Amino acid sequence: MPAAGDRVAVVRESLEELAQERGDITAEVLDRYYAAQPDARASFARHGLGDVAGLEARMVSESIYLLLRWVEEPSAARIDQATTIVHHNDTLDIGPRRYMGLIDAVIDILLEASEDKAEQHAMWQAIRAEIAFFIDSLRSEFLHTIDAQPLICPE
Repeated sequence: MPAAGDRVAVVRESLEELAQERGDITAEVLDRYYAAQPDARASFARHGLGDVAGLEARMVSESIYLLLRWVEEPSAARIDQATTIVHHNDTLDIGPRRYMGLIDAVIDILLEASEDKAEQHAMWQAIRAEIAFFIDSLRSEFLHTIDAQPLICPE
């Protein structure tokens, strides 16, 4: 695994390549997300307050930003995400699986785009595991359980 500074460079390169190759991936991310999380569509409609497309676009953008920030400023990303994830679970009834689902949809596209680039591919898999582990670690902070199944499999 590359050093922290190298990791940032690999992630930036991967995101830049994806943007150049595919442009705006919002629709593709949402198609994958809704295919995997069909109940999420109703949640976006409820929370979109008349601007579902705007909320969807913001959430995809936030997921991409999270991935970049996760490697650039790991401590800050974890602090921000801890409050956001707990808020989503307890206030918006968006549990860990649904929250991670949008991140997974972005990562799936990044994994496809990096299939022939072993370092990038391994990096995205590692980041996915780190985020899933982090989200699972927050479960004790939740006021109620929406989904109890862990996002990571114990080894």
